[in-house]
Amino acid sequence: MRAAFWASSGAFVVVWVIGLLTLPDRVPLHFGGGGDPDRWGSRTEALVTTGLIGGGLVLLFWVLARWLPRAPSELLNLPAADKRWWLATEERTAELRRRLSDDLYGIGAVTVLLIVVLEAITVVISHHDEPSLPGWLWLIVGGYLAGIIGWSIWATTRRYRTPRDGG
Repeated sequence: MRAAFWASSGAFVVVWVIGLLTLPDRVPLHFGGGGDPDRWGSRTEALVTTGLIGGGLVLLFWVLARWLPRAPSELLNLPAADKRWWLATEERTAELRRRLSDDLYGIGAVTVLLIVVLEAITVVISHHDEPSLPGWLWLIVGGYLAGIIGWSIWATTRRYRTPRDGG
C-alpha cells in the first residue's frame, strides 16, 4: 500500500506541474450540480488551492500512517473483545499496527488519486470554450465512495475481528 500511496502522490505532483505550465489565466474553480462552472478564479488561486488540498492530504495520510505504529493503545479504536485479542501479545499488536498503517496508506492512495483525477479534469476543461464536468466523473466519485464504504464494512466485519478459532 505504501508504494501505491507514493505513486498516487507522485501522480498528483505531475498533474499539478502540468497545471502550472498549462492553465490559462482564468480557471473554473467550482461547479454546480449540472457540471457547469459557477465560480471562476485565477490560475494562481487554482494552483495554490489544489496544492494545499493535495499536498495537505498527502502529508496528513503520511503522518498518520507513520504515527500509528507508535500511537498509544488506548487510541486504537476496535470493539473491546477484538481489541483485547489484538493487544494480548506483542506479535498480534505489531500485526494490528501494521495493518492499520497499511490501510491508512491505501485509503490515502485512493483519496489522493481522486484529487489527481479532479485536478486533471480541471486542467483539461479549463481550455474549453464552455467548460463542463464530464458525466463519467460522477461514476468515479461514486466508485470512490462505494469503495471506502465497502472497505469500512470489510475492515470492521473481517479484517480486525478476532479469528473464529481464537488465533
